[in-house]
Amino acid sequence: MSSRGGKKKSTKTSRSTKAGVIFPVGRMLRYIKRGLPKYRIGVGAPVYLAAVLEYLTAEILELAGNAARDNKKGRVTPRHILLAIANDEELNQLLKGVTIAAGGVLPNIHPELLAKKRGAKGKLETPVSPAPEKKPKSVKKTPPKKLSGKKGGGRAKKQGEVSKAASADSTTEGSPADSFTVLSTKSLFLGQKALLWKKREGRSSLKRCRS
Repeated sequence: MSSRGGKKKSTKTSRSTKAGVIFPVGRMLRYIKRGLPKYRIGVGAPVYLAAVLEYLTAEILELAGNAARDNKKGRVTPRHILLAIANDEELNQLLKGVTIAAGGVLPNIHPELLAKKRGAKGKLETPVSPAPEKKPKSVKKTPPKKLSGKKGGGRAKKQGEVSKAASADSTTEGSPADSFTVLSTKSLFLGQKALLWKKREGRSSLKRCRS
């Protein structure tokens, strides 16, 4: 008490000092009431929010300071904050949708774009591909001329020539039901085949079939 009998003036203590945090508790309460006007706000809600924000800020500033020290800088820039958040798994997940102004991008170079050096000369390594296999050359067969002749002696002459050429490469069909021997097979210009058959009984009649 004073000499005149009055009470001593007590200094007001802020709620931040009472809670032991640096962030303002009263301002947090005002922001919560402005954002949620229909809800009743408890006494511990602004204190809890101030403590969480203070912890996150201290964590980011610590990592950003380490990034600035690694880059030999004495001042923390938005670039250092971006690197600090991106290199931390939990903070990166928390702030994955946040864009930091003047933060730049993460340094990322695909390994395919980096030149691989070999030896002291620094030559580029080139993968040695095996030599391509040589394909056998295909022999083009010239299609024979179309068998066409006039009635009479011209047709008989051509059939006689065909029978002479067919006698050299005569083959037999594999199926037991066929009783014919293939004398020759020739392809025409339209993909048709002329087959000369001779019966096994010994007849000399020639038959031409077109398929």
